[in-house]
Amino acid sequence: MPKIDIMTDHSSIQVDSPIETEIECLMRIHYPYIQRLAISILDDESEADDAAQETFIAACRSLEHFRGEASPRTWLTRIAVNACRGRLRKRKVKQALQSSLQSLHLLRPAPVSPEENALQSESDRRLWQAVDRLDEKHRLAVILRYVHELSVPEIAAALDTSQGTVHSRLHYARKKLQAELGSLATQEEASDEG
Repeated sequence: MPKIDIMTDHSSIQVDSPIETEIECLMRIHYPYIQRLAISILDDESEADDAAQETFIAACRSLEHFRGEASPRTWLTRIAVNACRGRLRKRKVKQALQSSLQSLHLLRPAPVSPEENALQSESDRRLWQAVDRLDEKHRLAVILRYVHELSVPEIAAALDTSQGTVHSRLHYARKKLQAELGSLATQEEASDEG
């Protein structure tokens, strides 16, 4: 069985050829560094652990294509930074949606009374009714993005369309939902005053 040299920052280790052995060796050497890197980027230990694991899963998938033009540490750093960027984008989109919903008074703290629980359930029901009223292409984009937390490239691949089209559909859907849910809130205020 052929041996493969794994270069660390200061030495070389020979390992057997199977990819599992190579990945195990890379993890043993570089996991603490990748985890620290992810923590410094994400500022969340749990998310950093997930990002570090994603890094080595991605490395395992592409190890046969690693040409050795960069050191393994540099290669893993690039993968880790991309994994962290993806998590930051998801976090930013989730915060933007929560902010939009809060501005429409649809997302409230956990209800403490039966009345508040009923109001929250009603708000959730109206939100999902509004999502259901979107045409299929916009509804699918919203569900894939906000329920299943897929990235725009993943949605584009799943729907066999361009990323620009996905961005456009999400933008249109958010505007339509804000308009519809905003008009519902205005109608409720008018009926409450009457």
